[in-house]
Amino acid sequence: MDSEQKRNFWIIAILGALYFLAFCFPNAKGAADEAMLGKLSHDEAITYPYVVHMLTAGKDIHETWWRLIIYGDYHYGYPFYFYSMLVLLPVRLIYGANFTAHTQLNLLLLRQLVSVLPIIIAAGLLVFLMTRFRGWLRSAGLFAFLLAIPSVVSQNLNWWHPDAMTLLAIVLTLFFLERDRLRLGKYFYIAAVTCGLAIAIKMLGFFFFITIPAYLVAGLGKKMISFKKAVFGAFAFILIMSATILVCNPFLFYQTQRVKLITIQTEKSQELSVGYFHDDRTYYQKGPQWWKWTLETWYAPEWFLFFLGFSLVAGCLIGTRKFLHRLFLTWIVPYSIYLLFFIAPKPDSYWLPAMLPLFSNSLSLLSTYNPLKRTALEKKLAWKVVSWGLFTAVLALVVYIFVWNMQGNLQLYMRFLNQL
Repeated sequence: MDSEQKRNFWIIAILGALYFLAFCFPNAKGAADEAMLGKLSHDEAITYPYVVHMLTAGKDIHETWWRLIIYGDYHYGYPFYFYSMLVLLPVRLIYGANFTAHTQLNLLLLRQLVSVLPIIIAAGLLVFLMTRFRGWLRSAGLFAFLLAIPSVVSQNLNWWHPDAMTLLAIVLTLFFLERDRLRLGKYFYIAAVTCGLAIAIKMLGFFFFITIPAYLVAGLGKKMISFKKAVFGAFAFILIMSATILVCNPFLFYQTQRVKLITIQTEKSQELSVGYFHDDRTYYQKGPQWWKWTLETWYAPEWFLFFLGFSLVAGCLIGTRKFLHRLFLTWIVPYSIYLLFFIAPKPDSYWLPAMLPLFSNSLSLLSTYNPLKRTALEKKLAWKVVSWGLFTAVLALVVYIFVWNMQGNLQLYMRFLNQL
């Protein structure tokens, strides 16, 4: 990175650190003990005992190993629980077996390091992809815009969950594919690792099933790679991805646990398909219209989502980031179709892996039609009027949504900050 990029990197890093610290205050509350945790957070109350189990020594080395590897909750992959265990390991070493008496500290660490931190890193990577850290105001503004998405703020409040880790693995896959630039070099194979990690945590890496073939075809079409190299790359990607899944989930080496995994995932697939039987069945109908409230409440009004979709498609056809936008499109479209037409529950967190990349291109039209750039075409008066008009309109839309989001976020933040 040159001096400008380094300066903007540190601006982003400082903003990210301040954002991280801001969530320490509400996340330190609401979990003084496990009883309170059970009242305030259904998911944390379920997953927390598994991490405690992993950190509890057995009668001998064999039982301790079994507790560490065979964690039991195969709704989520081992990387989520292993990383969570590492986060709490210092507390375990300091307080010994009595570490469970420090639930509030434990949950603060888990919420901050497993949920808040990965989202900040993912947002920073997306900003780099979109801006290359050129222009401090544009880079810092886009970073703040991404972190102000209502669903992002909601996920960062009293919410220790694998969603943020999955999101980061998805963004890293896109990041390394963009870095590879159709060469099938080391970054392509690192992307295979991060894709496997996204599968190992929460299965979402499978939705790159269009991205990777399209990537290889693009490489052939641009004569960046030979047919032989494309075939080898395809098999190598699958092999590395599969190996990552296996290594990251060591319980798969045990047949009894593989059977348990299949049973749990089958039940989970059924729940995702039809919903939960104790709720109103109307809520679980499928189709875009049934997601309208979730998307407008936790992301943006419908018209702004259409604007983001238009910006993404436009970015695929014009501008200097066509390759990146096409990568995003091949990821966002299949995953969004899956959510819209095949998923019955409507939690906003399901959309984060699609929405954060989508929101990151909110300023992409400014790069293409920037009136501050002086080309031969832009010297014409008519083009100046059009470009300035578009520039102002896009900027006004983004600023409006940012202010709109911040108003709701402030109320949400204060509610969690003031909770007992």
